[in-house]
Amino acid sequence: MADGVPRIADEPSDHVCAGCCMGKMREDNFSRSPEKTVKSAGVLDLIHSDVMGPMQTKTPGGCTYAVTFIDDFSRHVTVYFMKKKAEVLEKFKMFKADMENATGRKIKRFRSDNGGEYAGRLFKEYLSKQGIRHEKTVPYTPQQNGLAERMNRSLVEMARFPTP
Repeated sequence: MADGVPRIADEPSDHVCAGCCMGKMREDNFSRSPEKTVKSAGVLDLIHSDVMGPMQTKTPGGCTYAVTFIDDFSRHVTVYFMKKKAEVLEKFKMFKADMENATGRKIKRFRSDNGGEYAGRLFKEYLSKQGIRHEKTVPYTPQQNGLAERMNRSLVEMARFPTP
């Protein structure tokens, strides 16, 4: 036991760890108009996506990045781990095939930031050929893709502060 560090058993059960609270702090909410908060009308009408990484710790498979795909209507989340950001298009193709086969519906819109993994020629051409409209957020405004950003924060918190 380290000097000056209390034993967990000695802490009251309602004790709040200051470090945990600071680690979970975030900026104020982004104000948005009520009409923008309406969910999509159906499954796969809108997919939100974001890339996390590089992460400090690699997965057992050697991955340091993750990409999330979230259906706006159902809030179904799919996470793929990657070794390089360049794998995003490959992971999106897998996600698209799995979800469209499972639901019998087609993806209509895709929302992401302007990261190079989404802004590249191959990704743009693929979306265009598939008839998917790409909605890109304004630079330095992650709040416009809040669903994906919030999911990323939740995933990081689960990894950092696992519950027993």
